[in-house]
Amino acid sequence: MKFGSNLQFLRDRAGMTQEELAERLQVSRQSVSKWESAASFPEMEKLLILCDLFQIDLDTLLRQDASQKFHTDTVGYDRFMNWFSNWIAFAIGLIILSVGGGLALYGALGLPDQWVAAVLVSGIAVAVAILVVAGIRYDRFEKEHPVLQDFYTREQRERFLNRYPYLIAFPIVLFFLAVVWLILLGEEAEKIGDQAEAQLAAAFLAMVALGVAVLVWAVLRKGKYDIAAWNKQHNPSPEAMARRKKMGWICGTIMMGATVLYMMVGFGSMAFQGDYGNSWGWRWGWIVYPIAGVLCGLVSEIIGKGEE
Repeated sequence: MKFGSNLQFLRDRAGMTQEELAERLQVSRQSVSKWESAASFPEMEKLLILCDLFQIDLDTLLRQDASQKFHTDTVGYDRFMNWFSNWIAFAIGLIILSVGGGLALYGALGLPDQWVAAVLVSGIAVAVAILVVAGIRYDRFEKEHPVLQDFYTREQRERFLNRYPYLIAFPIVLFFLAVVWLILLGEEAEKIGDQAEAQLAAAFLAMVALGVAVLVWAVLRKGKYDIAAWNKQHNPSPEAMARRKKMGWICGTIMMGATVLYMMVGFGSMAFQGDYGNSWGWRWGWIVYPIAGVLCGLVSEIIGKGEE
């Protein structure tokens, strides 16, 4: 029987000491030590708690080599989550970048607002298509694998967690730099003319798009290592599933509403001014997207609190 060695492996892998495990099981440290050395054996109630704690089945815990099971990604989870995080981060950055691309064309070439709108709509269309494909694949993957065995080692987690603070700090610094240069150069660009303002806004949005993409990528990559959270999230109660589906519909509606509002502001400003080559709506209406993102975050937080 391999229970003792399996228990020691699972405890070490979770980064727990014998004292911490004993506290979780409400036993003494000496009891845990005896279990690991095969000097004694826990009762069935404790075995079931260990299975839940380490996300492992009873047969593997008692009779098999747990290290072999945990070190193998049998369903391709890591490869899928890497693919998912790459494309989601790219699509979200592309939404912001498409606004900057339209402004860049106007600022550099003096193209009319119709071209600015065309670039914007094209970029958003591509981003939405990517999000739809990624969402459908994610939905199918989570339905096929609602519960996973944790195969990541402590070294793999530590390697990413050591990089994670830099990945979070980089976008924050980039946002501050973008705002600083926008303020410093804004007055000078205003003196030169609308095209210079458009170029400055395009550069600002490009920096914001890069920062947002890196931030989203880092958060998604960090989340993939939390297998326990995956199991809890993707194998929830029917009530929790209904709440999350509602949250998805609300956030989707908010972002679609932001797009419609941006189009209305852009075309409305053109009609109001009667000037199709100098419309303020296309240049500054993009502010609806970060507002929509904040609203979506608030909705998620409220619904999440309700679930708890």
